[in-house]
Amino acid sequence: MRARHWHGIGWLLAALCGACGGGGGDDGDGTPVTFSLQAEVRTPSQVDLSWTPHPGPVTGYAVQRNGSPAFPTILQGTLVSDFNLEPDTQYCYIVVANTFPLGPTGRSNQVCARTGTTAPWRLEAIDAAEAVWPGALVIDAANGLHVSYRRSDGVAYATNTSGQWVGTLIDDTAGAVGDSSIAMGPTGAFHVSYRHSSSGALIHATNASGSWVISKIDAIGFGSSLAVDSASRIHVTYRTSAASSSFLAYAVNVSGTWTRELVAGAAGSAIQTALAIDAADAAHIVYAVGSGMCAVRYATNATGTWVDTVLTPNSQQCRAAITLDPSGHAHVVYMEQFDLMYATNASGAWITMSVDKLDWIGFPDVSIAMDLSGALHVSYQDHNADLKYATNRSGSWVRSYIDARGSVGAGNATWVDGNGAVHITYFDASNAKLKHATDR
Repeated sequence: MRARHWHGIGWLLAALCGACGGGGGDDGDGTPVTFSLQAEVRTPSQVDLSWTPHPGPVTGYAVQRNGSPAFPTILQGTLVSDFNLEPDTQYCYIVVANTFPLGPTGRSNQVCARTGTTAPWRLEAIDAAEAVWPGALVIDAANGLHVSYRRSDGVAYATNTSGQWVGTLIDDTAGAVGDSSIAMGPTGAFHVSYRHSSSGALIHATNASGSWVISKIDAIGFGSSLAVDSASRIHVTYRTSAASSSFLAYAVNVSGTWTRELVAGAAGSAIQTALAIDAADAAHIVYAVGSGMCAVRYATNATGTWVDTVLTPNSQQCRAAITLDPSGHAHVVYMEQFDLMYATNASGAWITMSVDKLDWIGFPDVSIAMDLSGALHVSYQDHNADLKYATNRSGSWVRSYIDARGSVGAGNATWVDGNGAVHITYFDASNAKLKHATDR
């Protein structure tokens, strides 16, 4: 288990169930109760603890959880977060004050807290084979799910159109590392883009002929995002490099030939891309530039030339996701410091708001989808690597936890089917599985 200390934050802490006596006396082991402990359940996998100081000299505090040490070291201060816990599980805590060289000189009352529950979504593994990298998701007109992802033996594709998940290997030479993107064309053919791990080339694969055919888009390509327009043209955005500089590149396949152009570039930048195509077949791209602390930018050629806008210079995790409404307005999500942020230009000017405020820096992967009513659905990882979901379907943002068992939620991809059911695919790193969650 991991501990996180709080500094300079005034948390409201509530005592929860258990033998919560005050100071004085002892709890039966000869160590007197000299200070008071409180606990607050923050998430399905996190409990926050705070206690009043031991009245005498103290070297540090040891936290016991269900009778065993919660952390491997003596803690300083009187605030700590206990996380990576199991959902809907009771944990009982006692804090012991230690004074060198005397040992335990005081202790807290015992406080018991039950962690929160996750939403009652259906969770399932997508492929019996071990997954090693997150995937991407698209849903067809019959509400069948189609996923691209990495296994240890290469890039794979899976679908549940037969009623159960069936996985197929696309490219056994591609390696086990790197993102992929998937899209469906108007004729029902599927297209996948990914980076070849050994050569670094950006690859396109399609089953338009009935079997998977592989071709090269560019000699170098990272972080690709792929979409298909109404005329079956394939659009791909990605990061490419030349002369020690990184560039945002855009490629279109017309009649079997790739045409490529550079959209933007900055020396030493790391660009993660997300692409959407509007009803007029114009491209809308969000991408991150930087390393560690990034700028999230939006570029579009809807006017006939590329227009590039900075949405924020302070993205903490250098990833973003985009969806478009029927009018071609952009809806973007990304992480900024401790906030999940949402930005849109639907009003004609960019408006930004916080969707969720986290206790700590959230993980980078985010996804966004819009349903037929115009409501937005967002999946993301919180600071504990739990999978969360937010929607404004009710008129305001409502958040819930979908999966909080282990390290989950990487590479999350969100889609809403024709019946209004929400689907999220994501990587369960603790069990090396690609998973599917749905609210139906």
